[in-house]
Amino acid sequence: MNKVYNGDSRCLLEILPEGVQVQTTITSPPYFDMKDYGVEGQVGFGQKYEEYLEDLKEIFAQIYTVTKDDGTLWIVIDTFKRDHAVVTLPFDLVQKLNSVGWKLQEIIIWKKDKTVPWSSKGFMQRKFEYVLFFSKQNNYKTNKDQVRIYDTQQLKKWWVKYPERYNPKGKALDEIWEFPIPVQGSWGTEYIRHFCPLPKEMVATMISISTEEDVVFDPFAGSGAVMSQSAYMKRTYLGIEINPQYINMFEAYLKSTIESGKKEYYSYMNTMDQVAFETTIQNLRALKYGRILLNNIEKDYGINDLKIYVQRTESSISSKIKVEYTFIGRQLDDEFYRMISTYTNRPPLSKYGIIP
Repeated sequence: MNKVYNGDSRCLLEILPEGVQVQTTITSPPYFDMKDYGVEGQVGFGQKYEEYLEDLKEIFAQIYTVTKDDGTLWIVIDTFKRDHAVVTLPFDLVQKLNSVGWKLQEIIIWKKDKTVPWSSKGFMQRKFEYVLFFSKQNNYKTNKDQVRIYDTQQLKKWWVKYPERYNPKGKALDEIWEFPIPVQGSWGTEYIRHFCPLPKEMVATMISISTEEDVVFDPFAGSGAVMSQSAYMKRTYLGIEINPQYINMFEAYLKSTIESGKKEYYSYMNTMDQVAFETTIQNLRALKYGRILLNNIEKDYGINDLKIYVQRTESSISSKIKVEYTFIGRQLDDEFYRMISTYTNRPPLSKYGIIP
């Protein structure tokens, strides 16, 4: 089913195969009245603003129809200036999409460094765009743990001192993403000239969050960044592009890069050591737990001849770890164990995710 169709996205229900079920849509709609993509009657160029919004509303309403119940939608979009004032396109679009059923879940700032040459009299450089993330229903597919940031080089800075503060799988993504726009140039069949190509790393992040081996769709396929990255990551891709030249360039680009793209992706996946990182953080957490417990006993009861032996055990509760703590140094009575229970059932130790 991997295919980019030549057509107008306003007719996508007629273009896409019957019965298709999309898991996620990743797209950047044409800029409003800024760029001529070389086709008569296109969305954006030469339209009135309200006509443009209504066309986008209709397109995303149709996408809603073909999206799975747990499916999602990513839209990369920006504000612009008109008549000496900022037009809040992203937020106007949110209202339109809410009316057809889409639920806005996240607003992400994409810090892209480079930008198109906006012809306005603003006094600040334009360095970011918005990424709007929608879901079809309240419950939607998200693989957020797959995109957590875990870097053993940052262990000393972040996790060693405060292992209880951070998820053992790594730090969650924040709402500001830094992905530079691909450098424009000319590299034969391995280059697609496009007004504003999306960074492959950002597209890969979206695909990882929202899909497994599912269908990824882009109704404004353009340079094919979403399509090619989907192919590298073993997803099924579908796209629509109104300009046939872009489709030809994309097909040539994908043909020349598919093997290297797959190799790059799988090489990255095979070097991921998130499990080992998680184990390290859990071990650090278990050790700190024991140290705090021992310090409290020594301080409150004047006991200074105890040692504590820490041993990880298995836990059937995925969010908890079982740890066996053995006190060495003296005969311990019931009062001692009641005192330990007091410490372990209140913060900070009760917040460590440990079953002692």
